[in-house]
Amino acid sequence: MTNTHDIMQQSEAITALLSAEEQTQPVASLSEWEARHVSRAALTERISQLGQAVASLQRRAAALPTLAGREHVQWAQALLAFSNLAFLEVDTDGLYADADILRIVLIDQSGTVLYDQVVQPRRPLTPKIAHLTGITPEMLVQAPTLAEVWRSPQLVAAFVGRYVLSFNLEFDSGKLSESAARYGLPPLPLVGDCLMLRAQDYYGAYHYPKLADLCERLGAPLPPHPQQDALDRARGQVHLLRMMAQGITHAPVTHQVADEVETSGAGDPFLPDFPDEAE
Repeated sequence: MTNTHDIMQQSEAITALLSAEEQTQPVASLSEWEARHVSRAALTERISQLGQAVASLQRRAAALPTLAGREHVQWAQALLAFSNLAFLEVDTDGLYADADILRIVLIDQSGTVLYDQVVQPRRPLTPKIAHLTGITPEMLVQAPTLAEVWRSPQLVAAFVGRYVLSFNLEFDSGKLSESAARYGLPPLPLVGDCLMLRAQDYYGAYHYPKLADLCERLGAPLPPHPQQDALDRARGQVHLLRMMAQGITHAPVTHQVADEVETSGAGDPFLPDFPDEAE
């Protein structure tokens, strides 16, 4: 393996050969011409060898794990300095415009619940949605309707004066707006940013990341479905932002795990490989 000392020695040898060539006089005989060709060929060969050594080092440097960009770390640090920072999770019974809201959760950066309310949907809860959200039909038996929830002062008070992070803010804010329009209700005062898009930039990923994948990668895996609920995901967002603020992209790997990966011949298990579907 080429090391820095070898490259420095090669560079010094090339510099000496080049200096010698620079100081020579114009060719004055056939023998000098032949000798000059030999010395130039040696110089060219040494430069080629040095270029190969440098290229090898460049490939090794390019294969190093990507470091988070300074601007992304500073953004996370700035948000954690907000005393009014909150994290939002909205559960729905579907992905399209007619989806009903099932639960609205808002917590602060310490994990304290600012607002948590399940909502009575228009349709019966399907087993798939119950599995994904952690909401059971029993939780909805006495749940209020969205109109009742929306008109309560507690909901608006939870959002007023808050800077809200959401993992897929476009989806959550969109579902809140669609539901408000459906029932002729005023929009919520929601001001904030999308943690999913910020995490995508932080990791330099080509696809939207999934919150569950990032939490597992960062050493705080979410509970499996159907035990996983909106509070778990909101607290997962808090953990993600705290790791981003420290420039951490992966949980520390023990020497045993690292040795197992190396001897197995497997690729880097921590390279970004996000599914197309976001959380």
